[in-house]
Amino acid sequence: MTTTTTITATPPSTTGLYNASTATCSSTIATPCVNTTMRVANCQSYEVSWNNHCYYLDGSGGVCVNGYTLGTNAVLGCIASQFTGKNYRNTTSSNCCIWTADTYECYGMNTNCNSAGPFSSGPIINGAWCENAHNYQSQQLTFCGSV
Repeated sequence: MTTTTTITATPPSTTGLYNASTATCSSTIATPCVNTTMRVANCQSYEVSWNNHCYYLDGSGGVCVNGYTLGTNAVLGCIASQFTGKNYRNTTSSNCCIWTADTYECYGMNTNCNSAGPFSSGPIINGAWCENAHNYQSQQLTFCGSV
């Protein structure tokens, strides 16, 4: 018998350096994917470096390690493909939709979801049928970025 724990809390409206959005996944919000610094963060092998920050995916149920906070769908959209070949930080996920700082989960993993990495591809918009999802489970796939 499998038990699923659902966390009823909603992600906060802002987290650290990232401004969360309440926009739905189908909203057309132009997000410039421009690197605003020449500095490159010194990241771990499971992380992606972008704009002098490190980002990772983990099955941590919306919780990021100390020094990290939930990233946004906008940032994830800019770097999603760079997760190809990366692994979970610590914990394999139990749900393919990605928990971010935003109100809605818009990205999901279509491959290697809920199984050990490395990931054969990165998250995609509406991947794994994650369009405007609210799947806040204890091992929910989570997107975190350094502060």
